[in-house]
Amino acid sequence: MKKFTIPAAIVASTLAFSSLSATSETVRDCVLDGTVKKHNADDNKVYVAFHSAKPAEQGANCRLRKKEKLQFKAPSDSQIQDAKPGAKVQYRYTEDSEEGASWELRKVSAKST
Repeated sequence: MKKFTIPAAIVASTLAFSSLSATSETVRDCVLDGTVKKHNADDNKVYVAFHSAKPAEQGANCRLRKKEKLQFKAPSDSQIQDAKPGAKVQYRYTEDSEEGASWELRKVSAKST
């Protein structure tokens, strides 16, 4: 399995999760695993380097370009705001042809020692 890094900035504000309708087409449906890299206290940003992506469901399309930059906004009270550098995170990323992209935080694990 090829490994790649996708930098993502997680900004403390509101993320609108979109539901997929029957008439729209799911362009991508991935589970992304990453590591919290650093926090920026000045602007309340958390940076995550994603190192693996796999289809969320069997047969789902999960093609991502190696250097593709993915940015999104997460709620300010999110678990990710309290995550320490080195913590492992998992997100589900879904891109819909009509609704756009949505992100769902699935888990945050403590920094491994």
